[in-house]
Amino acid sequence: MPQQMKEAKTKAGRRGNNEGSIFKRKDGRWCGEVLTGYKSDGKPIYKTVYRKTQQEVIREVAKLTGDVFANGYTSVSAKNERNFEVLCREWFDLFVASTTSSRTEETRRYTLKNHIFPAFGKYDLKDIDLKRLQKFFNDKSKKYASDTVHKMKNLLNNFFAYAVEQNYLTVNPMAKVKVKKKEGDDGSDEKGQALKPEVREALLELVEESPLLKPIIITSSFTGLRPQEICALRWDNVSLVNKTISVKKAVVKETEFDENWNVVSRRSVIGKTKTKKSVRNIAIPDAVVTALQEWLLHCKENDIKSEYVFPNTKTGEFRKYSGLRSSLERFKKKHGLEGEGITLYTFRHTFATVLLEERENPRIVADMMGHEKISTTLDLYSHVVTNSVYEQTAQKLDGVYEKLTKKKNPTSSSQPAGLSE
Repeated sequence: MPQQMKEAKTKAGRRGNNEGSIFKRKDGRWCGEVLTGYKSDGKPIYKTVYRKTQQEVIREVAKLTGDVFANGYTSVSAKNERNFEVLCREWFDLFVASTTSSRTEETRRYTLKNHIFPAFGKYDLKDIDLKRLQKFFNDKSKKYASDTVHKMKNLLNNFFAYAVEQNYLTVNPMAKVKVKKKEGDDGSDEKGQALKPEVREALLELVEESPLLKPIIITSSFTGLRPQEICALRWDNVSLVNKTISVKKAVVKETEFDENWNVVSRRSVIGKTKTKKSVRNIAIPDAVVTALQEWLLHCKENDIKSEYVFPNTKTGEFRKYSGLRSSLERFKKKHGLEGEGITLYTFRHTFATVLLEERENPRIVADMMGHEKISTTLDLYSHVVTNSVYEQTAQKLDGVYEKLTKKKNPTSSSQPAGLSE
């Protein structure tokens, strides 16, 4: 016989008579919460649902409250209260999904659903120990890039830290897990590679025939803008007179999931930049000014009207990342450039590489790239520090020595008689 329903006091913004609670979060999503039972220690158990509209949440809450009225409250044992997958899903929906970008949210949901839940989902938290975790990461390190494995580690570490805070566990079992990098794996990503020097000049000649790709490639190569920032760039963000570009927005993807974390839909929208530091003002060189002037003239001659600098020429709306990538792929195929590793990010990375090769201050490069930390720039482009760079540094030190001592470095001129290499 169902346990008798308890009377609930009505609170502001909440529904009484055990009908659940419905409210709108700061991120715009609607949330519904229903008391469904009690734990073995007497604490209440709430089932929480998230939907985009109020009506969807009302329907879900009605189903839950209907189940409670029909079957009574649930009594959950201490063992089931600590199920890894149940608690991890709850943690992610409450504390992670609302604080990350849609793209990052989707990636992390995929990692949990396809890697972590199959390995640990059925276990009680107390049964997931150091040995079980270390074996998991040893196996993953054999199959995946170290960067991917480290992201799995960070995700699990954050969840177990939460579990400790909530007193589900006394210690974090991830604290002593070791993840070894593969031999020869420096953690770099292919999209972090710049154009080869011999390709740079040839590419700039080839894009002369493409009214669209020429200004996009030149702008990206000489400003370091991300492709998503290029797509969201508006003419009111550009001053050809003052030679500046203000980066304020980026094209991002919004992804909607169902209750089982399956992707329901994806759509491109104008959203925030990757980080707060990515909102920045950039001084642009004359090459970019000229390319944009030519593109503006092309738009006027072809009746392309839009507030966006590089719009979809048919609709005038902002150009999607996928559309821009397709244009680049057609261009590469036409000119036999498929094997050169050129992506939309290649031009941004070429920008950073060229500046560092020219010995520009890394702090300035980081600011122009929109990196929050200078260490990010140095880590991504550590490969730029080649022997030739070290040789240039040595030559500069020789020059400093000569100025200080007023002496010519013997090895910088012809060698004295009797000495040879």
